[in-house]
Amino acid sequence: MFEPICRNTAILVYQTEWQEQQRPSEKAHTKMVRNGSAGEGMAVAFDRQQSVPRQVYELLRAKILSVELRPGESINERRLSEWLGVSRTPVREAIKRLSDNGLISTIPNVGTFVSLINPKKVEELYLIRTSLETAAIRLAAEGFDRKKAHTLQTLIDRQRATLQGPDLPTNIAIDNEFHRSIAEFSGLTTTWAILEQVMGEILRVRHLSVRMPRRLEEPIREHVAILRALKTGNPDNAEQAMKRHLAASHDSVMMALAQNPSYLSAAEGTFGRTGGAIAGRFWRS
Repeated sequence: MFEPICRNTAILVYQTEWQEQQRPSEKAHTKMVRNGSAGEGMAVAFDRQQSVPRQVYELLRAKILSVELRPGESINERRLSEWLGVSRTPVREAIKRLSDNGLISTIPNVGTFVSLINPKKVEELYLIRTSLETAAIRLAAEGFDRKKAHTLQTLIDRQRATLQGPDLPTNIAIDNEFHRSIAEFSGLTTTWAILEQVMGEILRVRHLSVRMPRRLEEPIREHVAILRALKTGNPDNAEQAMKRHLAASHDSVMMALAQNPSYLSAAEGTFGRTGGAIAGRFWRS
């Protein structure tokens, strides 16, 4: 989509001129987007009765988390507004919010870009996620019943169905729903809200890791093991099953980062050699 022209230690800078031979013209694409037709790129039909800045934010956030907007990719406010068929004001507000969330970076006198992935931050977020999810699943195990088991089994079956294709975005969405359900079963009402804040950066890397061989099947087997442990009603069994699952997820994510060095913040790229070892002992304890 964009051609890299230089790189410093913090970010990749991409050439902002569109390659006309690789995509429709801006005019044609803008018309297609405004009409909400299903064509090349995004087909957007914003609900004008709802907050347009919020909808633009959610759309761009989803594209960043799914790595459709790649780490280091240039963000051009004018072209985005034309592409989405909205004024520049909601785009500017969405970019500001994404910047506050750490998903977009601005370098003075250079430009605005999708933030590179910070491996040190990913490691730290996995520590937070593991602490919260192991606490939640212990509580969920104590009140686990057939109805809750049916809910999780249905999600496992739906996730397994995504292997035909495969349908990566739906697979990850269902995976996320599986973990959200366990948090809800625990009765910790604010836990999932905190986890959602943590999961944003992790989801970006998950979209990279699921492209690796066998990384679609393994989480499903681990979810089956978690469900089996929950059915015992034993918090210790449930906690260990969740820790094994998150440890495997962590290892897959760090391997995906190692295979995509151009997406990483160069200043933090060596964290996994030390921090990862410390974190690994925590997850497997």
